[in-house]
Amino acid sequence: MSNELTQETQHLHQVYEELTQAKDVYQTAIDDVNMTGQSVLDQFSGDTKLNFDSYSDNLETFAVMEMKNREIDQLNLQQATAAKQLEKVERLLQVPYFGKIDVTFLDDGADRDVFYIGMNDFTNLDGESRIYDWRSPIASLFYNNVLGDSNYHVSNNEIPVTLNLKRQLILEEDRLINFFDTSLAIQDDILLHTLEADSSQYMKDITTTIQQEQNEIIRDESHPLLLVNGIAGSGKTSAIMQRIAYLLYNHRTKITADDILLLSPNSTFIDYISQVLPNLGERNPMNLTLLQFLKFTFREKAPIESESAYFKRITAEQVATKQRVIQSQKFVDFIQYFQDASLIQQSLFQPILFKRKTLFSAELIFGLYQETPTNLSIRDRLSATKEKLSSLWNRYLIKQAKSKQMIDQMQDLTEAEQLRYFDMTFTEEDEEQLAEFALQRLQQKYRKVVTAIADFTWFDQWLLFEALYQQYQQETYERVTTAYTADEVVILLLLKDTFIEDLSNRQMAFILVDEVQDYTEAQILLLLKLFPQANFTLAGDENQAIFNTSISFMALKELLSASSRSVTSYQLLNSYRSSKEITQLFQTLVTNHEKLKIVSIRKDGEKPTFISCKDEASYLNTLISILDSLAQKEDTVVITKTASEAALLKQQLLQKNSAFDALILSIDMAKGLEFDNVIIHDPSTVRYGTTEREKKILYTAISRGMKQVFLPYIGEISELLASK
Repeated sequence: MSNELTQETQHLHQVYEELTQAKDVYQTAIDDVNMTGQSVLDQFSGDTKLNFDSYSDNLETFAVMEMKNREIDQLNLQQATAAKQLEKVERLLQVPYFGKIDVTFLDDGADRDVFYIGMNDFTNLDGESRIYDWRSPIASLFYNNVLGDSNYHVSNNEIPVTLNLKRQLILEEDRLINFFDTSLAIQDDILLHTLEADSSQYMKDITTTIQQEQNEIIRDESHPLLLVNGIAGSGKTSAIMQRIAYLLYNHRTKITADDILLLSPNSTFIDYISQVLPNLGERNPMNLTLLQFLKFTFREKAPIESESAYFKRITAEQVATKQRVIQSQKFVDFIQYFQDASLIQQSLFQPILFKRKTLFSAELIFGLYQETPTNLSIRDRLSATKEKLSSLWNRYLIKQAKSKQMIDQMQDLTEAEQLRYFDMTFTEEDEEQLAEFALQRLQQKYRKVVTAIADFTWFDQWLLFEALYQQYQQETYERVTTAYTADEVVILLLLKDTFIEDLSNRQMAFILVDEVQDYTEAQILLLLKLFPQANFTLAGDENQAIFNTSISFMALKELLSASSRSVTSYQLLNSYRSSKEITQLFQTLVTNHEKLKIVSIRKDGEKPTFISCKDEASYLNTLISILDSLAQKEDTVVITKTASEAALLKQQLLQKNSAFDALILSIDMAKGLEFDNVIIHDPSTVRYGTTEREKKILYTAISRGMKQVFLPYIGEISELLASK
């Protein structure tokens, strides 16, 4: 062991020295480029005189400008390349690597090689590979495989090997703290050491402790649809974030972060995961809540419900029948297969106005629609109607531009007005030229009309919504609020794609959805419709389906399978977040616990603390006492059942102590987050009944805790927890 310790220490010192040398070289290169760039700019602005006196002078001047611009572009490229290398090296100088594998290649003369695995790859100044990126094909052996005969894949080719050694190392800069040889990266000292760390404001990457079941999800590219059902704290979200980093690395010549969309449960969660990818050297993709995504895609002026209104609606105990209907797959199927053209009546068409003056009446537009071939689909007929409207409008503008009134107006323009409207001056004699400028002026004046035609504002999507709902449900659809709900927007988007224009995005390569159990059937179908060529990773926990929008994983898999794309499922049952005692408590609340064997990876901790309080005053004092007793450096949260409870509790505690500043979150905002200590707000019989939804709320709330969970209650404890 002492000999191996010496060898590992010497290797680390050598690599660290090479990293330091590389850092100096890259920094010097950046400084040199900056100096050269400034010199070029100084010369360009000082020595180079711009001469536009003649045609030949123009050509010469433009040639000089183009040469200087190319020089600057080249310098910018050099700086960007060096800066990216410097960033990688600086990251590796903190922790050069964390893994080592010893491999014998079976098909290549039994060569034996050693590979060190780190956050990024590193090639020294002599061109020798010293560290391999954790996302590289060879690194999969470190995460996935046991010692002995094995293999890994490169560009769909299987490489047979013998894995002789798998070593995990704990490094801090150029210091070797410890190392362990292991056959499987599970329940080892490094993993447990990492799990024991306090929670933080931001989610951390799990690169050094990725487990085999997580690694399979991260690297799976053989299935276009991945469905991940994992218990609380099993690393679902961590695996999603590492998967994004892996995809960006593995497809770096084809995609960027702009080709990936991540849908998160709420705005708090978006902030929580915001540092994971930057810490891995990758740019965050577009990360939106479902509500933000719908607003972004809808692009209409009509208001959409706020996030607080959205969560208030989906956490309501009672759900209106109409809401259930428009959330369902059956209603979406009815819309997508609807072909009765007789539904399209004049009442669905709206006039096109300009300054309250009717330019195209609803009757005229409907007449244009009726002139389109009846053998076409409704969407094609509406598209043809749009083309007819555009043609009519363009002909009208051309006619107006040639009119004596418009020609006279152009002739009366001063030079200042000509410059303001057209960025140039023109002669008054050439009527053909004047007509061209008149047309430009009219197009500027009536640009809103062109937009109205292009955006189908003349066809009322909401009236179509109501008509289809009436046909399907045999009753009218009545809106409750002036703002559209998320469910209504989903249907409006599906209507627009089905009957008006193609909304599909064929550039987006990967869609990743967290907390997928909270999505409705209609929402899932909309995503599949909008991104027909994207690969999907959908992760969630059916035991955390606490909203009235939830979908079972069985139904979800059937929904995905119907899309004619290959679906594969993963189930994660290892609990990495919570202590053994906390895990045992929330496991009793699993709705299908007889089928799930949850394994707690953390060491033993404190048992959840149940505290009985006789009244509200005693309860509030107990709550303050618990908060005062907890370490300030640890993250603590009080989790309530609803947002209104959170607001009331905060007010009550402030009345007791005006300096009170503890974090209080309703369960919808706490979902997905983790804390050292969790206090469940009054899980009494008054606040919690025995429904499946309430069981899931308690499961979700308790599983946020890493170290300690407190359950102070007034009167009697909820029956769901009575035997615990």
